[in-house]
Amino acid sequence: MLVKIILLLVGISCVVLAAGIYRFNFTNDDIYVDGKPVSVAMKENSRVMRMLFSFQTDKYWQIELPDSKLKIPLMELKEYNGHHFAVGEYQFGQERGVVSVDYPRITVLNFTYVQDEMIFAVPFSVSNQGSGVHWYIGLYNMNTKYGDIQQIDSLFVGDRIVINEMNTDEPFDVTSSIRLAYFSHGPAQSMADDPSVNTTKLIKVTPKGFVK
Repeated sequence: MLVKIILLLVGISCVVLAAGIYRFNFTNDDIYVDGKPVSVAMKENSRVMRMLFSFQTDKYWQIELPDSKLKIPLMELKEYNGHHFAVGEYQFGQERGVVSVDYPRITVLNFTYVQDEMIFAVPFSVSNQGSGVHWYIGLYNMNTKYGDIQQIDSLFVGDRIVINEMNTDEPFDVTSSIRLAYFSHGPAQSMADDPSVNTTKLIKVTPKGFVK
């Protein structure tokens, strides 16, 4: 199953080149308010788990919202301007937003082998009713036998960036860092403009989390 999943992820990465920003517009009918933090979930088995990992399961891949304990189930696969995302909606108090996972950039990390476990990293964005689209790198541990995915850590990268490339710095050895290439905004640039500063960041990582 592990080999099948890795081959599937490699196939997704080769077929789809995903970079950019997913924007989402809300209406009052999108999310129902009950006064508590809630995630919006459709009443069906996880299509995301089936399409991305070939698991027939009612378990969801959940993204933990940074700076909160709210976990957002990924409910849909969407295309935006030729880029592909796994998407989940959320509400936290009066804040409503969307989490978008850039799943073609899922990167399997080479750590000490543990049977039926796979650790991977993937970029995701959080956008809400404000103007920002905040991008993070998430670190996840997947049980390749049962399809459980647990979030280990997340790291903020930037606001309204455009990711070009993400890969391991040592692809044929034990992973100690991730190389991330993206466009960011320069000091004199308006955030409304497309980012133009070519940026490369080396992110240190262990099986327990990012080295911050």
